[in-house]
Amino acid sequence: MRRFPRLSPRLNIAFGITSAIVAGVLLLGYISSLLRENPGGRILHLPVASRDIETGFPINSESIAKKEIPEEYTVPGSIRNSDKIKGSRALRFIGKGEPFTKSSISSGSASGSLATRIPDNFRAYTLNTTRCSSMGPELKAGDYVDVLLTALDPPRTSTILSRRLVISIGSGTRDDVQSADSMKITLLVTPKEAEILAQAEVEGQVSVSLCPLSPENS
Repeated sequence: MRRFPRLSPRLNIAFGITSAIVAGVLLLGYISSLLRENPGGRILHLPVASRDIETGFPINSESIAKKEIPEEYTVPGSIRNSDKIKGSRALRFIGKGEPFTKSSISSGSASGSLATRIPDNFRAYTLNTTRCSSMGPELKAGDYVDVLLTALDPPRTSTILSRRLVISIGSGTRDDVQSADSMKITLLVTPKEAEILAQAEVEGQVSVSLCPLSPENS
């Protein structure tokens, strides 16, 4: 029987070490290729703010850009369809490059429920306002209004809150029909301001006046 030559112990050790190094390099290259191809999951093309957007500012096509973001790194509630953002307004400051979320916009088809759009330490208060029918459909969520109280005895009108954000108009249901002399307006206020509004509705007639956008938003 033919005998195979035996390798010396040193050659066996060297051969084993070399094989282990080669296998390690190949494995590392394979893992690196996977990471390069799919870091953080599949790549999504999400709509983000193309510039800084102040609270209450209307969002149009020029305000929206696209950004590649790995799926695992997306912000919870991010909106993936630009068409659901167009025509909405910012409920808070949205920084350049920041994804749009359901809680950061109002009026868009992807905006979240009312509760999701209330920041911490604030409240949503709904007014049954009078003498605001002249604004009609011009008043939108995202606008700012002053709240006026007209007391009847003696007759007098005063501004009780200035520049408060409108977060919704009406109840949002099909059965909600506004009368010619009133409108349901939900404002974002502090708990103390909610008390002021509740007291005002008891004391007299509450109405609102539309504020202009701030200079940086015009």
